[in-house]
Amino acid sequence: MFIRPRKPEPEPHVRRTLGELGYEFDLASGKLRNTSTGQSYEYNAFGSDKKKNAKLYQSLLAPASRDVYRVLVESDLGMEPIAVPDSRQPHCNIYVTPGGLSKKNLVVIVTGHGVNGGVWAWNVLVKEGLRAGSVVEYVRGCVQRGCGVLVLNPNENIVAPDGLPETFNTYVGHSTPIHDSETPDEHVGYVWSRIIRGSQAESVAFIAYNTAGITVVDLLRYDFTRFTGKSVGVAFIDSVHSTFKLESGALRWLGLAARQWENSAEPVDTPIENDRVGCAAVSAGNSSDCRELAPMGCMESVLDYVASCFERGPIEGILEAGDGEESEDLSDAGSEISDLDAPLGDLDAVESIQLVRPGGHVVEDGYIGWD
Repeated sequence: MFIRPRKPEPEPHVRRTLGELGYEFDLASGKLRNTSTGQSYEYNAFGSDKKKNAKLYQSLLAPASRDVYRVLVESDLGMEPIAVPDSRQPHCNIYVTPGGLSKKNLVVIVTGHGVNGGVWAWNVLVKEGLRAGSVVEYVRGCVQRGCGVLVLNPNENIVAPDGLPETFNTYVGHSTPIHDSETPDEHVGYVWSRIIRGSQAESVAFIAYNTAGITVVDLLRYDFTRFTGKSVGVAFIDSVHSTFKLESGALRWLGLAARQWENSAEPVDTPIENDRVGCAAVSAGNSSDCRELAPMGCMESVLDYVASCFERGPIEGILEAGDGEESEDLSDAGSEISDLDAPLGDLDAVESIQLVRPGGHVVEDGYIGWD
């Protein structure tokens, strides 16, 4: 007689804070430190005990990422949360500097695949700290240049049973999708159409890291006239977007109003050849073996470029070039979407992020009904 082995009960989701784990971010240095010893976090905290070292490291990733929100709000930046879509239903938060949406110039920062809002990379955040692993220094640099800043949260697409938002990388189990923010594309598109586009900001510039480049190019592609009328530039950092299916107007705008910082050990701003991205490409000046350190290596260069975009203003004559692809309702966007089942290393070929909903329905580009 065959006896089917009993499936183990899933462990309950326990959300622990950095404080409960005995760690905190030192806001002066940005480093993660032990609250008992005051020493900065070291991966080999338990010497040669590899299992304990790995367990501690893994346990710190999610709490450290969530703590970035506290830093954005409680530090000198004083950022304010905005619920998306609103606080009366399952939602995630985006963060804006005080009065940021009414500033003349607004910088929108969009982080890449899988991480919490405001985090470049979990591993860098824990090992290197806030300066290299989060957007904190980027926000501070933009504020010092007189800009408002909006930090998006494209990967917190679900809400756990306790009502708090999670990414698909930080939570496995029963969850509720966040309406209007069920995919990175949908989140960015919703914030653009409902918050950024109608804000008092006269000019908008984007800083887009990794897969975020795909979502920003989608805005250019599907809302061409309004996007190019308000946006003055995009700083792509190690972006995986491509120009596939872009019309002539969008291609011209990218060539004139965007720049890509490639992960490269060449000195920062050294020209790099990349025909895929549709704009000038330069080195991010990352001489380390850790690809995720690219945003830190090129930060000053990126911020200077964004400032130059605001000084230049919108690209004149771009609307006369036309695009032929604008849709009043962005839910009409695109009918042929590349497959996202490829590993992350193959994202060069990804045209747009998509979501397969229960029942097999593919939501194209994340746009579902807003205009």
